[in-house]
This record gives sequence, structure tokens and C-alpha cells, in this order.
Amino acid sequence: MKRTTIFNLLVLGLVLMFGVTACHKGPKDPTKIPGYNHGVVGNGTSGIMDGGTMPPSIETDSTTGSIAAADPSSLEGRTQNREMFAANTVHFDLDSAAVKSSETSNLEAVANYFKSNPAGDLIIEGYCDERGTEGYNLALGDKRATTLREYLVNLGVSPSRIHTISFGEANPVDPGQNQSAWAKNRRGVFVFVEPAK
Repeated sequence: MKRTTIFNLLVLGLVLMFGVTACHKGPKDPTKIPGYNHGVVGNGTSGIMDGGTMPPSIETDSTTGSIAAADPSSLEGRTQNREMFAANTVHFDLDSAAVKSSETSNLEAVANYFKSNPAGDLIIEGYCDERGTEGYNLALGDKRATTLREYLVNLGVSPSRIHTISFGEANPVDPGQNQSAWAKNRRGVFVFVEPAK
């Protein structure tokens, strides 16, 4: 009798242990991002911001290649125009921060505006679809925004005028849970910041 009870308790313990570990929600098929230290999201300055708060910007130090937070106070109190470059939103492939050739004309249009208009700044917002962990998506959104920033700088836009932020999977354009919705949500959004008055 005691052996049967002990055996049943052992089996029950194994079943419970297996059940708990099998239900653990981990990353949903994440792909490693080159140059990303998994478990660390940027330098702690990018992420989901509270409504009405100006996002911190990310500046890359050209001498060290490290990311350092720029002073976002220059953007405070300035009007953000989300419609101006709405048609120039850049979309990305799954788990990628690479700019597709089909998206380069959007970047060229934004760059041409800033090269011919010396006033105003730009915020680049990086977004992901809902798959993957929150930390992974914040890091990927940061990488996407930074990639777009570097692309614009290479096209001749002053780096001091470009600020980046990652929203990860927050603020989806399409709340659907299918390939079409996910493709729309993997994006880089350009927000024009009106010149200081």
C-alpha cells in the first residue's frame, strides 16, 4: 500500500512538474539580432512612453560606435506632425531591421525634404508585430529606428536632427493576428517635429 501511494505521488509530481514547464511562455520563435545583447534593451532610454511624453532620442557616437542618449529637451513643447510623412512609412520583413529595396524611395523622399528644409527635426519610431517577447520587440524596434536613422544620415541628413524611439509591439496599425496584419505592424514611422518658435 505504501509503495503504491509513493509511486502515485511521484508520478503526480512528475506530471505537475512537466505541466508547469510545458506551459511556460518563452520567446515566440525569436531570431538573434546581430549586435544585440539579448536581455538588455538598448541603453535603457528607449521604450514605451506614457502618452504626452516626448520620447528620448538615441544618438550614435561616431568615435566609439556606442549609443548615448541625446538631450530630448530641445523637442519639448514643439508640435509633432504625424501626417506629413505618413505615406513614407517603411515596412520590414519578419525579424529584420534591413531596409528592403522597395522601401528606399520612402527614405529618399524624407531625406530630400530635410536636405532642402533647414528647420525642424525628425523622430523615427520603430515598431514590431506582436510575436516575440516584449524585450525582444523593443530591441528590434530600436534596431529598426536606428537603421533608418543611419540610412538618412548616409543620404545627407544631419544626425543632430534625427531622434529615435522603439515602441516594440505597442500601437499596432492592424490588431489582426495574421500575416497581413503583422506585415503592416513591422514598420518605421517618421514624425516631423515643427521648428521651435
